[in-house]
Formats: sequence, structure tokens, C-alpha cells
Amino acid sequence: QIKIGSYQYEMSGHAESCVERYLDLSKMKLESLKQVATPCIDDHQLQAEDFTTPGKLSPVAARIVLKALYLARIGRPDALWAVNTLAREVTKWTIACDKRLLRLISYLHFTKDWVQTCFVGDKPQECWIAMFVDASFAGDLQDSKSTSGMYLCLVGPHTFVPISWLCKKQGAVSHSSTESEVISLEASLRTEGIPALALWEKV
Repeated sequence: QIKIGSYQYEMSGHAESCVERYLDLSKMKLESLKQVATPCIDDHQLQAEDFTTPGKLSPVAARIVLKALYLARIGRPDALWAVNTLAREVTKWTIACDKRLLRLISYLHFTKDWVQTCFVGDKPQECWIAMFVDASFAGDLQDSKSTSGMYLCLVGPHTFVPISWLCKKQGAVSHSSTESEVISLEASLRTEGIPALALWEKV
């Protein structure tokens, strides 16, 4: 039997703080948060006018979203896509954003005790850097742009440590899912993969 050292990034307090700020600034009650399976809403469920009508939370949106951004960037990659989508809209907030934010906060409320667990049970020479890359295809209904996604971690026979993750909207419209994935791969390798590999070789 192998003894493996492990540690956790526990941010339940910050997740709960995000929920409290939302309830305080939106003047909504805790009972309005319903349990949901994912942090993001399917935009096909929204009405066309939701994307053009100003949202009620426009004056306070940035204060809520940026607090959630810290949580997603440090320890909750499962919420990063939803947070990034909202962060891009704080200067042009709409009813669609109101609905997306409600969904995100509901998700964080019911998953506030989720933690990121890392474990290391191998020597450095037995470990390697692994990077997982994917992309959506034309996922944004407004401009048909895709989103790049990346997850970088240190792995070994008895090791798994997340190092970094990325979720970024692409700058141009791709003409196929293959094209969007190649763009995601290039951006991830250039900004995260190669620098991490160079560092690990030194280690």
C-alpha cells in the first residue's frame, strides 16, 4: 500500500460570499435559488429580446461577476466559462445576462462545498506535464464565435495536480470544429503548455 500526500483548495467561504453579495445587491431571497446541474444556461432557452433589453442588474453586475471570477480562476474551473461570458458583458448588460447570472449563482450556492483535490505520490522524474485542449464550435449565438478551453496538470502513476486552466473566446469565426480546435491548441500551447514544459524540464 502506497501512502500518497494530498491537499485541497477549499474555497467554500468565497463561494458563499459570492452568493451573499448577489442576494444583497439584487435584493433577491435565498429561496429564489434553485438547484441546477450546470453553471451555464442554454442560450437557446432565451428569447431574442433578452439579448437586446437592458438588464435590471446592470448597475451592480461588475461587483458580483468580478468576485465570482476570482473564485473560478483560483479553484473552480467548472464555473469559468459561465463567469467569463458574464465578465465580457458588464458594460452592455441585458436580461439574458440577468438570467445567466441567476443560473451561475444558483449553481455556486448548491456546490459551495466542492473542493479541488491534488495528490502527489511520485518522484519528479516519474511525472510529466499533461495538457487537455478542446473548443466549442460557433457556441455564441450572437456572433458565431467559438471558445477555446484548456486544462494543464502534472500527472504521474500516483500523481494528479491541476496547474492552470483556460477558457477564452476566439477572436475570429471558425468555419469548422476542426479549425476551432486547432486555434485552441495553438493558443494553449503558446501561452501555457510550452512555458510549463520548459519549467518542468528545469525542475
